[in-house]
Amino acid sequence: MKLKKLSEIAAGELSGSPDIEIRGVAPIERAGAGDLVFVLEEKFLAPALSSAASAIVAAPSARIGGKPAILARDPRLAMARILPHFTPKPKIKHGVHKTAVVAESARIGKRVTIYPFVYVGENVEIGDDSVIYPSVTIYDNVTIGKRARIHAGARIGVDGYGFVWHEGKYEKIPQVGAVVIEDDVEIYANVCVARATLGETRIGAGTKIDNLTHVAHNCVFGQHCAITALVGFAGSVTFKDHVSVGGMAGFNGHITVGENTVVMAKAGVTKDIPANSVVSGFPAQEHMEEMKYQAALKRLAKKSE
Repeated sequence: MKLKKLSEIAAGELSGSPDIEIRGVAPIERAGAGDLVFVLEEKFLAPALSSAASAIVAAPSARIGGKPAILARDPRLAMARILPHFTPKPKIKHGVHKTAVVAESARIGKRVTIYPFVYVGENVEIGDDSVIYPSVTIYDNVTIGKRARIHAGARIGVDGYGFVWHEGKYEKIPQVGAVVIEDDVEIYANVCVARATLGETRIGAGTKIDNLTHVAHNCVFGQHCAITALVGFAGSVTFKDHVSVGGMAGFNGHITVGENTVVMAKAGVTKDIPANSVVSGFPAQEHMEEMKYQAALKRLAKKSE
């Protein structure tokens, strides 16, 4: 494909010959003639420029010398739009695999794909164009919207962790609520989403939840949240829209995180966080304050040596 055509696909500015033929995409260290590489961070620019790649995708501010390039305001978005033109489309055969177990009361939409060894419980609804990958378990009373992707090993609708201590032992609180997963949600491998004690656990439209994350009962996530791997939520955490969470963060129960907030990796969130915040550390606080705190600790440690 010509570099000019790729620049149009990526909505980027072309620098260099428009007629360069791009035959594939490659990581910088393996790129050769005919390859396009992506510069997603400034530190990768110099290696990309010295690579054998025929062209690069970089930010408009990049000093590219004479290297042919597509200068895109968001190189990562450009990558998302270019990659499909060089990778085979996954072969998805719509329908329910013969090894899947689907309750008679389940309602399956149009063009849904259910892979082998999936369990779909009573009163489950799965929207059009969704894909349920192998070994997923969907308990009773779960609603999944359109174009959802539920990856291998995910467990949706497990009982919430609800017990009361009475006379020397724990008594289970019945978990009789539901799970609602809205449209365009992607849930990755081995994620657990617990049903609500009462009411519903809800995952908002467009939200993405990475591998090995635990979502407890009655959590409510807004639209287009991004949650990376190994994150743990206690019950009744509320996210407003567009919250982003780094890996291995943890959340206390019954707190609210405001819209457009970034929670950095390994943060421990113990109280409400206002909108448009960037927080880190344990207990989580504004990131700049956490950096000052860590710097002060280092200075104190040096003084005590």
